[in-house]
Amino acid sequence: MTKVGIIGAGRLGSIVREAIEQGKAPECELVGVASRSLGVSAQDLIDRGASIIIEASKPDALKEQLIGILEQGVSVIPLSTGAFADAEFLEKTREAARRSGARVYLPHGAEGGFDLAATFSLIPGMKGTVVQYIPERSKMPDGNPMKALPESFKGTALEGFALSPSHLNVVIETSIACGGFENTFYETRIPADGKGGFALELENDAAAAEIRIVNKPPKDGIPMMSVIALSAVSTLNRVTQPVTF
Repeated sequence: MTKVGIIGAGRLGSIVREAIEQGKAPECELVGVASRSLGVSAQDLIDRGASIIIEASKPDALKEQLIGILEQGVSVIPLSTGAFADAEFLEKTREAARRSGARVYLPHGAEGGFDLAATFSLIPGMKGTVVQYIPERSKMPDGNPMKALPESFKGTALEGFALSPSHLNVVIETSIACGGFENTFYETRIPADGKGGFALELENDAAAAEIRIVNKPPKDGIPMMSVIALSAVSTLNRVTQPVTF
């Protein structure tokens, strides 16, 4: 069994913890959850034998702890991937992983198609675009970060990320999958069907593809946030199960 720890005891971390405890990562054993409120540190998880840590806290916390975790040979599945918008931090992460042999496995978050994006990036003419569909603002609950986004925006991945850094981690993950920030762009559009969500549009000199994720109204208390959190569990399975893809 692979021993796994979690950094973060908030909503995302709780969804991840419950999934592992319910057996949704059958090759894994949870050794603990680190957070200041619980008085448990990432080092405590490593001391308990964790070889993979899922981070579900905040970008600042990831930037503070990731290099030290990797240098101890422990791999990380981070949910606060907006931290990698900092090119210097991203390169330091790569260097630490190379030295120790540990790995950083990026989950797909609220999007998908990273495997296809990575394949497309090997062919000349690569371009990836994250499209965010913004539904009618009057139907959005107060505090929804999409309310502050422009209805029609086109820019680079980093320009798009800057519009809402706490909300657009997926833009940074996509950029890495697409082979770099120079290959990746961000747009907002008003959906013709009124449904919010994301799409990933890919093209190169050989092919084109589109993958769209549509937000549904929460049912039985299951929010869209569950997809984001459980993408970390899916990634955990991908790197621990004997048959994977």
